[in-house]
Amino acid sequence: MSTGLRQKLLWMIAIRVGIVTLFLGWAILLEVRGIGNERLFQLIGVTYGFAAIWAATLGTVEQRRWIVDLHLAVDILVIAAFIAATGGVVSYFSSLYALPIIAASVLQSRRSTLVVASFAAIMHVCVVASQYQSPLAPSYLLQSADVILPTPRVAVFTLALTVFGFLAVGALAGSLAARLQRADARLEIASTELRTVQALNQHVINSLMSGLITTDYDGRRADVQSRGRGDYGSGRRRRHRAPGGGRDAAAGATSLPGSRRI
Repeated sequence: MSTGLRQKLLWMIAIRVGIVTLFLGWAILLEVRGIGNERLFQLIGVTYGFAAIWAATLGTVEQRRWIVDLHLAVDILVIAAFIAATGGVVSYFSSLYALPIIAASVLQSRRSTLVVASFAAIMHVCVVASQYQSPLAPSYLLQSADVILPTPRVAVFTLALTVFGFLAVGALAGSLAARLQRADARLEIASTELRTVQALNQHVINSLMSGLITTDYDGRRADVQSRGRGDYGSGRRRRHRAPGGGRDAAAGATSLPGSRRI
């Protein structure tokens, strides 16, 4: 379980770095065209720094499960700052909040997924509110002056749809994750029961006083129980096919010298 958690977190870090690298290329392209935003480069650098920190803490995540919660919380904070820097309520990147929500459904429980979705909704509400009530946020997070904000009524409608989307994604992802966990638990129980039956079957076979020979549908020997190996040597054996063909042979139509037909 712990090894699986580390692998999931490693994949999460790799995906985060890949997405940030794409945004870095986009920010550089904007800078070349003369419409760059210095805050984007700063946020990208912060994300790279956190990725390095998370990679260094992978070895201790089993003893400190709160690190997973910190992963998700920092991701939401960075995404909120990125949304604020790219227009807030009119930003095209508000769907990025879905990434930590889905990650929570993979790494945590259904309840934790809903908590992460609620935190994302609260942060997005704060970002949008800061655009219309600037004292709610520092000037660093405020959008550029050339951003045209919609009317408050349109902003509230857009914000309500976005928040509903966050909560819906959290509920759906948490439900699917819970079902997957239950399916994994049932599969583990079934595998354990199958291994138990196989061990019992092997124990019964090994307890036989006489030899036991298993054949395939063509009458060829498939397996010989250990007690039957001495009487089934290569020089003393002969294969017998029952009149019924391969199925009778598979049922055990094999003759041994000095033994009864099984």
